[in-house]
Amino acid sequence: MLKESPAGPPIDRSQRHGSPVLLLLVTLVVVGSVLSLAILEERHHATVLTLFLAGFAALGVLAAFLYAVGILQFAGRASRNDITKAIVDGAEDGQLVLDREGKVLYANASYQAFCGGVPGRAASIRPVERLFSGGSDVSEAIYRLAQAAREGRGATEIIRLVPALAGGGPYGWYRVRVRPLSRAEGDTAVHWRVTDITRDREKHENEFQELQQAISYLDSAPAGFFSARPEGRILYINATLADWLDYDLAEIADRDLEIREIVASGGEALLAHVQGQPGAVRTETIDLDLKRKGGQRLPVRLLHRVAFAADGTAGVSRTLVLNRSAEAGGAEGLRDAEVRFARLFNTSPFAIATLSRSGGIETTNARFAGFLPGPQAAGPRDLMSLIAPADRPRIEAAFATARDGAGESEPVDVALSGEAGRSARFFFVPSGASERSDEAVIAYALETTDEKKLQEQLFQSMKMNAVGQLAGGVAHDFNNHLQAIVGFADLLAGNFRATDPRHQDVMQIKNSANRAKSLVRQLLAFSRQQTLLPETIDLGDRLGDLNAMLKRSIGPNVELDIRHGRDLWPTFADPASFDNMIINLAVNARDAMPEGGRLTIRTANVPAADTDEYDVEGLKRGDYVVVDVADTGTGMSPEVRRKIFEPFFTTKEVGRGTGLGLSSVYGFVTQSNGSIDCVSELGKGTTFRIFLPRHVPRAGDLLPAGDDTPSASEMPGEAPAGGEAGTPVAQAEKPPIADLTGTGTILLVEDEDAVRNFGARALRSRGYTVIEAQSGVDALHQLETHAIADIDLVVSDVVMPEMDGPSLLRELRARKPEIRVIFVSGYAEEAFRKNLPEGQQFDFLPKPFSLKQLIEAVKRVMS
Repeated sequence: MLKESPAGPPIDRSQRHGSPVLLLLVTLVVVGSVLSLAILEERHHATVLTLFLAGFAALGVLAAFLYAVGILQFAGRASRNDITKAIVDGAEDGQLVLDREGKVLYANASYQAFCGGVPGRAASIRPVERLFSGGSDVSEAIYRLAQAAREGRGATEIIRLVPALAGGGPYGWYRVRVRPLSRAEGDTAVHWRVTDITRDREKHENEFQELQQAISYLDSAPAGFFSARPEGRILYINATLADWLDYDLAEIADRDLEIREIVASGGEALLAHVQGQPGAVRTETIDLDLKRKGGQRLPVRLLHRVAFAADGTAGVSRTLVLNRSAEAGGAEGLRDAEVRFARLFNTSPFAIATLSRSGGIETTNARFAGFLPGPQAAGPRDLMSLIAPADRPRIEAAFATARDGAGESEPVDVALSGEAGRSARFFFVPSGASERSDEAVIAYALETTDEKKLQEQLFQSMKMNAVGQLAGGVAHDFNNHLQAIVGFADLLAGNFRATDPRHQDVMQIKNSANRAKSLVRQLLAFSRQQTLLPETIDLGDRLGDLNAMLKRSIGPNVELDIRHGRDLWPTFADPASFDNMIINLAVNARDAMPEGGRLTIRTANVPAADTDEYDVEGLKRGDYVVVDVADTGTGMSPEVRRKIFEPFFTTKEVGRGTGLGLSSVYGFVTQSNGSIDCVSELGKGTTFRIFLPRHVPRAGDLLPAGDDTPSASEMPGEAPAGGEAGTPVAQAEKPPIADLTGTGTILLVEDEDAVRNFGARALRSRGYTVIEAQSGVDALHQLETHAIADIDLVVSDVVMPEMDGPSLLRELRARKPEIRVIFVSGYAEEAFRKNLPEGQQFDFLPKPFSLKQLIEAVKRVMS
């Protein structure tokens, strides 16, 4: 370490000094002028004087010019830097300035002292490269500084030198800086600064050793200790506590340990919700269980101290941990009782708190602390602040009953304030403490958020099922009426030529019936009773085929963006119904964007491991293909979103929607064993997310249909007939039948008189013999007068009084196993297939059907 710097003069070669030669020359000129006046005649005096004055005037102009451009300076200007120079001259830091050739321009007294030479002698000044010589560490640091100086940039190094400079001790620590320095002459110099920091380093080392000693004392203390941030990350844990918890200190140092990892039963909430006044320090005593690395519990008492900033923000906590286990010793009976109570209190499935007479929260267990607002929330902690405003009067009444000693209050179900959707059930009982005690009431609470959510889901599911059953029943009965209208319209149309105006009237009746049939189909879709023709399809290809139709449907103001997922899995669904679903959602999105916007359709695979990330009602674990239909429209409120799948619910103007579009989408998805979810917010758009199960093709499955598969806009109103049980009816395109006449005996079973009369007339008009029956029981009675061997085909309704279609089929097959049967129904084929014995073969024709469809189906089966 350097001793007091000698008070010698600095070496400064950067100053400009006066020139004696110039002064002598000016003196000779003046003296010569005076002598010339004395020697020359008087008539020449004016000329000499004029030349003398002109010369000095020219010199004055030249001097003014040189001063203006900065070449000439006055001594008075340089004196303005005397204060700055005095500061640098007397600085304790060594200051050295070198020019570009390495010559010394300036060195203050402190630097000269570092060099150990005679003050004021330039020959004793050594540059930094020669002043600092030693081991490889010193040489490398000096090289880096010199390199920075050559490159015209600044740099700093800390150097330990043995021995110290100028005999300052056995060693010394120095901070050496270098930087470029601009000069008035336009060239650059190098400024070196050397600071002796030996005392500072020694002080820091002493402080570090003292800190290490304090940490060693703390690590070996008989009590545990840890410090943590407000968010729960542990900054320090002593060796004693680490040993109690079976942790290795090196293991803890390698990762971020959280309080929740060492505290059992959610007790971290008790630590996180300690509150105090701004600028104050709060210490609380908390009894709880810590959690060892292996999962075993350790009963402890925490002295938890938190300092709060001026704005009320909690700072880093410091917590002393006292071991209360049996192995720690102590008063066994009292300690065991306290430990048991603390464990019972903190691990109870009920949230428990003690309340003051004014409703303030005195003490809580870990579960009740979970109800409290965050640790940064301002204001006092009281019961009413936890309750939603609408439910506070009921809580106040129950609390007052318990506080006044009138007995236990009835349970109160309330909504909690803060996070939307949280709810709880509260119980209040008197504490039994003296009136002088702050504790007046004990509150028990049980969070019912999940229970309420399950109840709402169950209620919604029951409501949708009930509405679906109602819709299915209405659709079935309506289909019977439509069947009569369509059938007799066909019969009536055959009585008029195409040019007859009455033929046009009949066709209007039939067209209106077909439009009504479309509404009935949507009702059946919602009730999951529609007739689906599923096949293996690739959703990416399907959406590609729909691209042009979607653009026409949404119009030019809406931008369509279809994003296909990679390597999409196949799915097993009805392609026409899938097309209708996408178009329904696209049209709804268009209506939600009257000023235009963007419609985005995305597809992706969702493996079974990722299904838990989606909070979708009814979504089971499995592999899915997901289709997202997202718009940038007006969005929906939560009230509207809860009703969107209900039939006949619509937010559109009268005449612009039936309210069955999304209902049919819901029915198609659920009937396809999938799930649908809707995420929407007012002003932020809506996203429908459809999950369809992944399909693994097996032998015998239908392959994806090609370009000949009809799209949603090309599918006829009626589903094709035919097909055996277990085989899709649209398995292949069947050629049209030219001759629709035939022979044979047909047993027609139908409980609706109008439908039965139409069917009988239609079949008889094509040459068939028809035996009519009003029910399944009536059909069996008919077999007593007509031999079953003479019956070639049975056409039967499914839902009938006394005996339904499947029961009739079993009776007929028992008498004639090879008898052929066509079922007709307004319900889907799957609705009654479960009532049939496995392996039964039959054909199916959905109502309402036209005369031509009935005759074609009979012709194919009879053939």
